[in-house]
Amino acid sequence: MEADLWCMRIVLVLLGFFCVIGLSAWIIQQRGGSAIPYDLAKPVEVIELPGHLLEISALTDVDSNTVACVQDESSTLYMISLKDGRVVAEYPFGGPADMEGLTRVNGDYFALRSDGLVHHLQFRLQESVFLHVVDTFRLDVPNRNIEGLGFDDRSGLVLVSPKDITKGGPTERDERILYAFDPKEPAHPCTAVLKLSLAALTEQAQAKGLAVPMRTTEKGRTVSGLKLRYSSVAVQPSTGHYYLLSAVDRTLLVVDRMGALVDLVALAPGLLPKPEGITFLSNGDLVLSSEGKGSEPVIVRYALLPTR
Repeated sequence: MEADLWCMRIVLVLLGFFCVIGLSAWIIQQRGGSAIPYDLAKPVEVIELPGHLLEISALTDVDSNTVACVQDESSTLYMISLKDGRVVAEYPFGGPADMEGLTRVNGDYFALRSDGLVHHLQFRLQESVFLHVVDTFRLDVPNRNIEGLGFDDRSGLVLVSPKDITKGGPTERDERILYAFDPKEPAHPCTAVLKLSLAALTEQAQAKGLAVPMRTTEKGRTVSGLKLRYSSVAVQPSTGHYYLLSAVDRTLLVVDRMGALVDLVALAPGLLPKPEGITFLSNGDLVLSSEGKGSEPVIVRYALLPTR
C-alpha cells in the first residue's frame, strides 16, 4: 500500500511538471516575442497622430525625443515629438508622391518613393532651415514596389526591403531578398545582403512553436498564409538583428545576420492595423508606426527589456 502511495505521488508530481511546461509553451506561442528583448504586448507609450498623417508610411529616429516620418501622399518630412505626438516641423522637398521609405544616415536623410526613386536630403540654412535635395537616384533592383529603407550602422549600408516579389518559378516566388546600397557611393549600386526562403522560415517558425498565419485552399487543405511582403526594415542596435515588418501579414519578422529565424510576432490588429514604420532609439527602445484604418494613425513605443 505504501509503495502504491509513493508511485501515485511521483505520477502527480510528473503530471504537474509537464502541465507547467505545456502551459509555458502555450503562453509563449500565443504571445510571441519571447526571443527578442521587447514585450510587444506591453507598449510603454501609444501616441495618436494628427489626421493629416493618416497614411504614415515610414519612420526614422532623429534623437531620443523625436522621430521623422513621411506619408503616402506628399514629399514632406515631418518631425514628430515622442512626448505628445505633436508635429514640431514640416519640410517639403517635392510635390505629391507615394513616399514609402525613410532612414537617417548621420545628419542626412534618404526618402524612398514606392517605384524605387530615392531622394538624398540634407538640411541647409539660408534665411531659415530648409531641406535640400542633394541627389535623386533609382534603385537598380528588379522590384517595382519598394517600401522600406533602414540604415545598418554595422555595415554602413542602407538596407532596401521590397514589398513585391519578382516574377518567375516557385523558387523565385519563395525568395525574399533584402538589398543594400552604400550611401557614400555616387552610383549607389544595390547588392543582395540577405536571401530568405518563405518556406524555410515557415518551417523554422512552426518548429519553434510560433504562431504562423494559416489559410484554407480551394481543395480544403490548411496551409501557411504567411506572405512576408516587407513594409519596412531596421537593425536592432545591440544584437544587429534585422527587424522586418510585413503590413499585409501584420507581423514582425526577426532574423540574425545569417538569416536564421529569431522570432515571428503577430502584432495586435486593434493597436497596429497597418504597421509600416519601424525604428530604434539610441537607448534601444523599439518604435513602430501604423496607418489609421478605421482609427487614428499611431506611433507605439516599446522599452528595451533588461538583459536576461
